[in-house]
Amino acid sequence: MAKAEKHDHPIEKWIAGYARFGYGAKGIIYGGTGVLALLAAFDLTSGEVTGSTGVLKTIAVQPLGRALVTIVAASLMGYVVWRFIQAFWDPEHSGNDFSDIVRRIGYGCSGLVYASIAYSVVEILTDEPSKAEKGIEDWAYTVMTRPLGRVLVGAGGLLFFGIGCYYFYRAVKAEFRKRFKRHKMSDTAKIWASIVGRVGIAARGVVYVLVGSYAMGAAWQFEPELIKTTEEALALFDDNPTDEWILAVLGIGFVAYGIHMGFQAIYRSIDPM
Repeated sequence: MAKAEKHDHPIEKWIAGYARFGYGAKGIIYGGTGVLALLAAFDLTSGEVTGSTGVLKTIAVQPLGRALVTIVAASLMGYVVWRFIQAFWDPEHSGNDFSDIVRRIGYGCSGLVYASIAYSVVEILTDEPSKAEKGIEDWAYTVMTRPLGRVLVGAGGLLFFGIGCYYFYRAVKAEFRKRFKRHKMSDTAKIWASIVGRVGIAARGVVYVLVGSYAMGAAWQFEPELIKTTEEALALFDDNPTDEWILAVLGIGFVAYGIHMGFQAIYRSIDPM
């Protein structure tokens, strides 16, 4: 069970509040990805399935969109700050076992990933071409042509596959509930927090397994064009009408994960120090 938060220092209160905005921003991004996937699955949009940056671009072209994406990016940095605190200071006292060290490394990597997503807003607002315009398959080819490059790409794919399997484990165990301030939650909130958390985490697991599998296949066959991003993994089910139901299910899963982030923003115990 999560311990009671005690924010005696103003900095602690600021970090905790900023982290909650970060969880909320992450929820908007994943929820938006899920909604766009659902629209694509039911042929309600002419656009392609998109990921985090695509969601921000979609928001940016709406009325007041540029201001909104700026707020989302600034809020998302709260999640980044919290992840780095978890990685370097271990405020939740996870321990120093091998699994705990790996988890903290994962926190740091997560912080870097979401920092890059937040930074992409600069390119969106300035209409500059993204430095990531070079396709992921081009980067993969560059790596694979180096000594041990195929091994590195394959290892990366195996890592993603393993993370996906771990997400399935997390979805079943639902240990995220231990981090909630359950004494402040109604019975209904507890039930729905568990449901959307399990469904959302499982959906992420499916995508990670797909991304990892394709990366390992690309390394094995020396075909970098097989490498998939999250949106490309989702788009696999948009090309074939008979598979669009899978895209719809994953879309629901991503929406559920976005709601899960909302529960995290409101009820998660965050003690930075």
